[in-house]
Amino acid sequence: RRGGRAGKRRAITQGARTVFGREGYSRTSIEAIAAEAGVSTRTIYNHFDGKEKLFSDVLHDSATQVADAFIATVHKQMTGTDPRADLLALGRAFVGQRTQFPEHFAMVGQIKAEVRHFPAAVIDTWQQAGPARVQQEVAGQLGRLAEAGLLRIADPARATSHFIALVTSEITIRPYGSPSLGPDRIRDCVTRAVDAFLYGYGAAGRSN
Repeated sequence: RRGGRAGKRRAITQGARTVFGREGYSRTSIEAIAAEAGVSTRTIYNHFDGKEKLFSDVLHDSATQVADAFIATVHKQMTGTDPRADLLALGRAFVGQRTQFPEHFAMVGQIKAEVRHFPAAVIDTWQQAGPARVQQEVAGQLGRLAEAGLLRIADPARATSHFIALVTSEITIRPYGSPSLGPDRIRDCVTRAVDAFLYGYGAAGRSN
């Protein structure tokens, strides 16, 4: 049959990602996921051993997809010769994840609200599949720029934390109910963040 077992599994995982992101884990039912995916509840249980396993698998696969896309984008855009241009590409790729994968980050937002409901193993698996890989890529790119003499970094972990905080804070720390920023405003935020980072870590600046 067209799609077959693999097609139904994809429909289930996509439906689960949508419903988990919209309703959160505790409020989501297998029946709601089945309706979103256009399959029966029996079909879901044929593929997944209950809601917790479905959530864990969907979160892992989604986080892997996001990290893979981020790493591919960074490798394509960074040259290793122009620190400002490279940091702009790195920062835009980092904040662009939310726009590129809104359903995944809706799930992440729900996790933060319900984190006590999840086994530690589920959270750790998600972290290793996605956020940790993204952070390692940022650290690696900053390290390569430092090795080329384009940045001055004494503490790579601290520099990575500073970079991520700078490129995200102006975008994410906003009054409740504020409208979403448009692409031009986001680019401006990232540009200001990169210039601030270069003030502290640029090769011509002070050592950190």
